[in-house]
This record gives sequence, structure tokens and C-alpha cells, in this order.
Amino acid sequence: MPIAVSHFIDVARWVAAFAVMLGHAAFISLPDIMTAPHGAGVYVWWFVTAFWHQAVIVFFVISGFLVGGKALRSSCGAEPFLRDYLIHRFSRIYIVFAPALALGVLVDTLGRHVFAGAGIYEWPAWDGVFAPSHAFAALFQLQSIWSGPVGTNGPLWSLACEFWYYIVFPLLLAPLSGAYSARLRIALFSGGLGLLIFLSIPQSFFLFGFGIWVLGALVALPPRPLIASKWLSLAIFLAAATAIRLAVRGPALAAHPYLQHVADATTAATFANLLLTLRFSSDGGFSFCRLAVNRRLSDFSYSLYATHGPIVILLLAASNTFFGKGWLDSSPTALHWTVQFTLIAALVATAYGFSTVTEAKTDALRRALQRFFSSRDRRAETTGQAGELDLERL
Repeated sequence: MPIAVSHFIDVARWVAAFAVMLGHAAFISLPDIMTAPHGAGVYVWWFVTAFWHQAVIVFFVISGFLVGGKALRSSCGAEPFLRDYLIHRFSRIYIVFAPALALGVLVDTLGRHVFAGAGIYEWPAWDGVFAPSHAFAALFQLQSIWSGPVGTNGPLWSLACEFWYYIVFPLLLAPLSGAYSARLRIALFSGGLGLLIFLSIPQSFFLFGFGIWVLGALVALPPRPLIASKWLSLAIFLAAATAIRLAVRGPALAAHPYLQHVADATTAATFANLLLTLRFSSDGGFSFCRLAVNRRLSDFSYSLYATHGPIVILLLAASNTFFGKGWLDSSPTALHWTVQFTLIAALVATAYGFSTVTEAKTDALRRALQRFFSSRDRRAETTGQAGELDLERL
């Protein structure tokens, strides 16, 4: 990968993760933001805490570019690639997802017990989400597709989509590969198509999101950029993001729901264009992206994304208990801002600690799985029991 793209993706990942976290953790209530004067800091806060959905779209494009782009290249090669590919994808998702799922269930159980009277866990939005069947369905990445959300950990919905994009996309590419027999290519493609149809039946974001993810994958193909200037491409993306933030909200969005898809497609297209420009950057990309801190923040961005939701709700219930149920709806005071930034610091610290025992061990899990299947290959060769559809042929 060009170094300009690598450094930029580090920045984009942690900024997007923080944007999602800020959107969900914004305790400060500003119902009069359009009718009463406020200080500059309040307006900045109002502006920056509403990019969480655009941040998820950016994640999909990045994922498509990194994972889908590699799958495109591998599918055209002469060597089997699916087994190694699936080991990498399973390791990347589940080493964080499974512990985050368990943590969310634990935190929700604690919060519902300790803060039962806070009025938070009784919100209509949580009706049925604490059912054990939701957690079980989530283990198979069906949350918010064929099953409801998992407790208060709403952000896990996008991981279900992403996991199945990882599976469906390379299966649909199987006919391009000369590494497998014709019968196996047909079987793989049919499986991918069947999964795509099955997962698209419910009314969810899955199918539209798949188009965005594939757009990211296609960024790996063009032989030249659409726009040569990285600064112009960045300006176009930021201008589009700002316009969407200010225009696609409130009454306008309520009256015209299709605007959300238009906004998402615009966000995806302008961000994909920026990645494409950076693919051909000959000067190392943006200097601010080369700071070492970006990689450190990026390294636990997935953990931050996957863990913050239930902790936010727990602390929201705690604040209702300690300061009164109407406290958050009152005009922000120094105490409000202190609680707000203490919450953010707690979320970041928790995610970093969580990542040291999960996300940071991704490569170790991958190597362990590769050793397991390699030893299985050797046993199969010894006993002569390998079949055409065995994993070692993928």
C-alpha cells in the first residue's frame, strides 16, 4: 500500500472512531441551539458531535478498500487464497467482537440492576434488546439484520454488515479465480449469491452498505486518479461532509428520508475519491498524517468503537441517579462539561486497556489459526483423506 494511503487511513480510522463515540456520548443537551445565543465552544460541540453516521460510512469505504481491494487482487491470482483470507478476517473481527459482546452484556446487566430506577434502561428503544436470543444471534453476526440490536451496544450493527461483506464479496469473485476447479467456483459463487439474497431480505442497511463497501474495493482498480491534487480532494470531501452535517438533519430529513441515502452516497464517493488520489501521491501524502500518535490512536480505534456504547448508557443512568432525572435537560453548567469530558476520558482509557488484551493480539491469533490448519493439512496428506471441498483446497 502506498505510504500516503497507509498514514491517511490511520488518521481516518481514529478520527471516525472518535466521531462515533462523541456522537453517542454527547451528554450536553442543547435544545435551544437555534433559538438562543451560546458561546463559541457550545456551537463547536454541537457541530462536531453529529458526524457519527458519516463516520460509519467512512469505515465501510476503508474496509472495502483494505479488504475488498486485496480480495480483488487475490481472486485473479493462480494460488488458492480463501482459507488464509478467512483466517485473517475472522481473527480481525472476533478477537474484539466476542469480548466486546460479553462486556456489553455484563455492563448492561450491572446497569439494569444498580440503576433500575434511573429511567434509562426503561426507554422504549430498549424494548426486547436484552433478550438472550439477541446475544446468541449476534455471535453469528445477525444483529440488526435478522435479529434486533444487542442490549445497548448499538454500534455493533455495522460489524454484522462488515463481517458478511467479508464473506460474500470473495465468494462472488470466485468465477474470476483460476486457482479452483470449475465445480468449486460455481459452488462458491452460488453460496455468495445465496447469502447476499438471504441477508438482503430484511429491511436493513445491509444491501445499501454493501454497495458502499464495494465502492471502497473498486478504488484499488483505476490506473490513475480522477483528481490529482490531494488538497483539492480533501477539500471536496470536507465540504461535502460539512454541507451534509448542516443540511441533512431535522425537519428536512424527516420530510425527505431518501436524503439520508443521497448523503451517504455522497460521503462515500468523496471519501473514495480522496483515497484514490492518495494512491497516486508521490510526496508521501499529508504531513499531519505522518505523526506517530496517529498510529497509536488507530491501533485501538476498533476497540473504542465496539465498547463505548454500553458504558455510555451506564454512566448516563448513573448521572440521572446522582444528579436527578432532569439534570441533563437543563442548561449546561461547569458540572455538565466536567462530567462530559470525564466520560470521554473514561471511554478512551477503557478502550485502550481493552485493546491491549484483544486488538493488539490479532496477529497472534492469526498465526495460531494458521498453524492449526497447517497441521491439519499435514494430517490429511498423511491419511489421504483430503477432499476437493476441504479447507486446505481454499
